Amino acid sequence: MRISSNQFYSQGVSSIQKHQEEILNLQLQLSTGKRVNNASDDPVATSQIHALKNTMAMIDQYAENGSYAQTQLEQEETAISDITDSLQRARVLAVQMSSGTYNAENRQAAAEEVGQLIDQVKSMMNYTTSEGEKLFAGSSVKADSVFVEDPTNPGYYAYIGSDNLIGEAEYDPQANYGARFVQIGFDNDNVVKPDDNGDSSRVRTTDNGAKVFKVDGDSLPAGVDKNVLNVLVEFQNQLVAGTAPSDSVIDDIDSSIQQLSVVLTEVGGRQNRIESQSNAGESFKLSLEERRQTLEDVDEVQGITDLTQTQNALEMAQLIFTRVQNLSLFNYLK
Repeated sequence: MRISSNQFYSQGVSSIQKHQEEILNLQLQLSTGKRVNNASDDPVATSQIHALKNTMAMIDQYAENGSYAQTQLEQEETAISDITDSLQRARVLAVQMSSGTYNAENRQAAAEEVGQLIDQVKSMMNYTTSEGEKLFAGSSVKADSVFVEDPTNPGYYAYIGSDNLIGEAEYDPQANYGARFVQIGFDNDNVVKPDDNGDSSRVRTTDNGAKVFKVDGDSLPAGVDKNVLNVLVEFQNQLVAGTAPSDSVIDDIDSSIQQLSVVLTEVGGRQNRIESQSNAGESFKLSLEERRQTLEDVDEVQGITDLTQTQNALEMAQLIFTRVQNLSLFNYLK
């Protein structure tokens, strides 16, 4: 087979260009630290890298959601703890004022302190978060107040979703429906349910005040909302009248403290779930990042070695090309 000088020339140029392209590609990889800089470098790896980055971005978003939920729950914990402290003080006063050693004047004086406790508890039950939302308004976080004066029972208070307020401006049916949730992990079935029981991917960030502050005792008159605040109002009414606190009032204060303790436990469970999901997400993200690095990032030691070898190959190709250029019959006829 005869090989012309043009073929030698073409092959030589092609070899040099190939090595030059490899050098440029290796230099780009070393400068960016990435093995895959364009989809054409490795189409399969590019697709996998894209999917990995999307998954890691979702994990980051879940972590942000968890941080937000944690802040909300910490505020709720603070509010409930403050209310519990006020109720414990009210209980101490109730036990004291039920003693025969205190007269009507003493009880009326104690009523002033109970009034201060009522103001404190009412403030916490109408707690507004740093985002300007009502903490215990269920789904109605933008409500002006959560517990308002009960027009049906003057002197007492009703939840904004209470039947006592039907037909009144304060009545808000949305306050009784559901709660606000955020997603803190990958979902199992992509279905939002009325509660977050059994679904670790979501956590409730707000609560229904009627549920949190409910009281099932007998100290309140018929028709009055059975909530913690009204128990204190009834306690104060008895002291203002100069009478000893009834056993039912003391029992309802006790049950209120117990109820709030149960709520605090549940809030703590949600906080633990957020932390657990966050730790699991970070562990999963770490494994995904390791996989991404394997696919996308360049091994610098191997890259430098490949660059050196390719540069040597280029020099050899250039040397051979120079010698091939001299393989002409005319050079021997001179």
